[in-house]
Formats: sequence, C-alpha cells, structure tokens
Amino acid sequence: MGKYKELSEFIIKNVGGKKNINKLTHCVTRLRFNLNDNSLINEEALLKHSGIVTVQNAGGKFQVVVGTHVADVYSEILELTGISNNNEEDNEEKKGGLNKLIDIITKVITPVISLLVAGGLIQGITAILIASNLLSQEDGAYFILRAMGQAVFYFFPIILGYTSAKTFKMSPFVGMILGAALVMPELLPNLTEGDSLYTLFSGTILESSIYKTFFGIPIMFPEHGYTTTVIPIIFSTFFASKVEHFFKKRISPLMAHDLVPFLTIFISVPITILVIGPITNIASLLIETGVTGLNNFSPILTAIVVALIYQPLVVLGLHWPLITIAITNLANTGSDYLMATWFPASFAQMAVVLAVMIRTKSLQRKAMGVPALISCVFCIIEPAIYGFTLPIVKRFAYSMIGATIGGVIITLFSADMFAFSFGFLGFASFINPNNGNISGVFISLIAVAISMLVSFALTYFTFNEDPADEKEIMAKSTKNYKDYEVNSPLKGTVSSLTNAIDDVFSNESMGKGILIYPSEGKIYAPFNGTLTTMFPTGHALGITSSDKNIELLIHVGVDTVELDGKYFHPKFKQGDIVKQGDILLEFDIDLISKAGYQTETAIIVTNSSDYLDVIGTDNLSADELSPLLTLIPFKEKGKEFIKTNIREEIVS
Repeated sequence: MGKYKELSEFIIKNVGGKKNINKLTHCVTRLRFNLNDNSLINEEALLKHSGIVTVQNAGGKFQVVVGTHVADVYSEILELTGISNNNEEDNEEKKGGLNKLIDIITKVITPVISLLVAGGLIQGITAILIASNLLSQEDGAYFILRAMGQAVFYFFPIILGYTSAKTFKMSPFVGMILGAALVMPELLPNLTEGDSLYTLFSGTILESSIYKTFFGIPIMFPEHGYTTTVIPIIFSTFFASKVEHFFKKRISPLMAHDLVPFLTIFISVPITILVIGPITNIASLLIETGVTGLNNFSPILTAIVVALIYQPLVVLGLHWPLITIAITNLANTGSDYLMATWFPASFAQMAVVLAVMIRTKSLQRKAMGVPALISCVFCIIEPAIYGFTLPIVKRFAYSMIGATIGGVIITLFSADMFAFSFGFLGFASFINPNNGNISGVFISLIAVAISMLVSFALTYFTFNEDPADEKEIMAKSTKNYKDYEVNSPLKGTVSSLTNAIDDVFSNESMGKGILIYPSEGKIYAPFNGTLTTMFPTGHALGITSSDKNIELLIHVGVDTVELDGKYFHPKFKQGDIVKQGDILLEFDIDLISKAGYQTETAIIVTNSSDYLDVIGTDNLSADELSPLLTLIPFKEKGKEFIKTNIREEIVS
C-alpha cells in the first residue's frame, strides 16, 4: 500500500463502501465514480477532508477532485476494493445519449493527452530553433524532430484504436490494427488519385470524387486520408467491439484465439472504409462547417462564446467535445483558432488565485494557493477552480471575464495555435513552424497579460474572506483561549450528522453535532452537569454542563418515541445532578431493531450559536467518554469576543 492509503480508505467509505462502486476511472485531477446508489454518498465528510479539493456530480458520474496525484489514489482504491474496470457497467443504460458520448470521448482521449502535449512541445521547440536560425529545414535534425513531434498526430488513429478498444472492452491490439488499416500509406494515393469514375453529391459541401470501388460499392475516401483523425476510429472500434463480442459468444474457445480477431478485422475494416468512415467524415465536416461558418460570420462572437463556456464546461467535465474539434482542426489544417480562444483561461484562474493569496489572512488559504498556482502554470485549472474561484461565484465570473477578454484579443489579431500545448509552455504553440513567424507569441503574451490584469484587479478590489476562512481566522483570534472538549456518551460508529435519517437533525436546524450508530445500549454522562430533560419515553435526554453551560441533546433512534418507552430504561430523572461517566440510560438495541426502528443516535449541541464552531472527531468509531466534539468559544476567562467585531477586523 502507498502513502495515499488513508485517503483512499476515507473516500471508499464516504462514497458508500466498495460494494457501492460500480466503476472507477480518473482524469488529470479527479476520480470519476459510477455508483449503484448515490444516496449513500457522504458529501459533507468528503468536502471536509483536507486531501480532497471538492466533489461534483456531472456527466452521470460522482467526481472527487484530489489533485494531480489522482493516479496514485486511483491505484490505491483499485487495490483496496478489488474493482476490475474490465467489467461491464450495470448502469450504463441509465445514461443519456449526450452523457454516454462525453463519457466515451473522455475515456478515449484522456490517456493520450500527455502524448499530445509532448508532441506539441517538441513542435514548439522545433519552431523556436527555426525562428532563431539555429536549425534549418534542410538539416537532418529537423526531420528527426519533426518526426518526433508529428508521430502522435499522424498515427493518432492507431493510438486511439488502442484506447477506444479498452473503452469498448475488446482486444486493444485489434483496435490498433483497425487504426493501422486506416493510415496505411498506400491507401491514400491509390484511392484518391487518377481519373475519377464519377462524383457523388456534386455541387454540395459533401462533394466526393470516386476513384475506386469495393466489389462495385463506391469508396468515399477523404482526400487527406484518415491520418490524424479522431472520430472515425472511435466509431469503427465501437462497431468492431460488437462484432468481436458476437463471435466470442458463438465460437469455441479452442478456435476463438485465431478466428475471432480474423473475423473481426475481416468484417470491420471494409465496413469502416465503406460506411463508418464516410458517415463520420460527413458529420465532422458538418460540425467543422458550422464552427467555421460562425467564425466567418463573426470571429469575435465565436471567441466570446467559446471563451465564456469553456471554464463552466471544465467544471462539468464536458469540455472534451471542444478539444476534439480543436484536435481535428489542428490535424486537418496544421493550425487551430479554437484552442487560442480559451488559451488565457488558465492564466485568468492563476490571477484570481494570486489576488486571493495576497488579500487573505488565512494561512491555510495561502498554503493552498501555491500548488494551485503551479498547476495553473501547466494548464491544470481544477485546483484553482474548486479551491478558490467556484466556491465564491463572483471570482469564477472574474476569471471568465478576464479569459474572454484575452481570447477576443488573440482572435482580433488572428493568432492561431500550431500545436496542442497549453499553460506557460503553450506560448511556443503560437510560432508558425512553416515560416518561423513569432508574432503570435507576442500577441498571446499581451492577451494573457491583459487577461490576468483584469481578473486580478476584479478579485483584489472586491475581495471578501471566504466563510470557511472567516472561521479559521476568528478561531485564531481566540487562540489564547482553550477550546471545549465534549466526550462521547456512548460506544459506536461515528458519522456526519448530515447523514441522519431525520431531516430535523441532518439539516442542523436543532444545532451542530455528530451521529453515532451504537454498538452498546448505554448512554453515559459526557461531563458533570444537570439532567435538564428526560423525555417520558426515555428515547431522548438533555444534559447541561455545570461549568461551560454546554447544552447537549442525545436522541436515540428514529421515530422511537412511538415505542412509548418500551426497551428504554432511564437511570436518572429530570433535574438530577450527574457526574461524568454515570450511566444515564440503557436501551435494548436488538429489540428496538426487531421492532423495526433504527437506533442511530444524534448528539447535538443545541446552543451551537453560542460557539464559533462545533467540530466532530475524525475518528470512525467512538468509545464511551472518548473525545467526540470540539467547541470553539467566542468568550473565555471573562473576556468577550463579539462576532461582528471580529468579522470587521478580518475584512479590514
């Protein structure tokens, strides 16, 4: 087990346990759970954990954002749960069509993002060497560097054939062969050159010259071939997975090893070239035409729309279709204007984080800002979004405003990107590798600087502390004064009060506290005090401490008042003075359960408003009189702290 075992165990527990996890995947910063029952999620506990940035329901998945070490946490969870992600998802059919498509694109593209970035960086380095006259396009080094940078794009269908096959749960090597068949060098010249036999869809944007047929069936092969394409291989592999699964069920295992791959390839490749390829090419062409048409109508409008929606789409995990279009543009033309419109987004987020770090008095917030800033440098903006901007909506809006202004500036000056690379290293992507023109770099630098300035200024001059940070700072204002500890009145398993079945307790309308699932039917006095309330039915009692005036309500079970005292045996009466450790009440867990009632016990500080905060233990279980709650006071030793005054001090 690795260093993230404790965090992984905590996440498993609070998403409902390993039996509730149907499937688990991850992207750059977040875990994506397919759960059998979302009602078992303990969101509040997850959000309170220092190792978790935030949680989010999006795209039909429950997402837990942990940061860039997500792969390590993912591996830990797989090991702890024994989950095999090769199993079919039981709830796949519950997803809508859009969620399914986004899920597929995410699974297929995510594993190769780092390869795209690597290829983009190599192209950027090559462009810098050419622009600085350190390298000639006639040098042997140029051709090797070009091969290194272009390989991932040229052979993209082969790579995606592998990841698509993994996604559709078929042989990944068959998927690679499907991709390889599409990019065979001999196909393009033989199927797109010479005298055409006839033309289909003449006079339309779908016009296609036919040079060869497949046993009389016209072959609509794109003039640039299938190298660098995305969509055709995904749909081809999906079809092939159905073919493979069909034959696996019907061919003897003794013969399946050879026959299934043969039949899958023999059927799928012709279908791909004759049917799937042309259909997906037409769909891609229509999408490209639509985006291009909008861009031709108004590049500024396109920039505004794309720049504005990009960050919200990242929050929802729905930004992959935009990336797919951009990759397609880059592959087909060697450049892309779409990526350039959202290029300033990570820098706008960085500016907001920097402004918050400067203005906040929270040491914890300042510490959180360092890794968030570093992540933004490499265009990983989830830590900034979930840790700094999204919790305060206006800050998220400021990052969107700044990013949009930067995107519009880049579009105004037609600074396209020539490689798939973002963040600080992405500036090299604005160098034109064909002529070494670096004007795009200067335009992008100016646009990013303005974007950051706008987002920073808006955040800095409208800054107010986060509510969570207020509590931390106010707590530090009383740091010379001792917190109050409340011990557990019973044994059992600890959970968040928000998990209580009774809404009166779960929404904390009665006060803050904690929930215990008892393992022993005894309630002990957690401190010296007075038994201020003992309900006639015995299912609930109230006790007030003799020294700190802590008012504690202990409520055993759900609707147990209906038992009318049956199975409850009070040991003291209302008004009695009790000592810490006295047994106040005994109850029969088994008989109460057999009667059809839950025995979960709510322990609530009913005068929570008299305290700065009430914090529950991090332990998963409690013994009688073990530390359970920490109460942070506003007043101690006769000196009074007024909430409003402290808050004014913080803001100032």
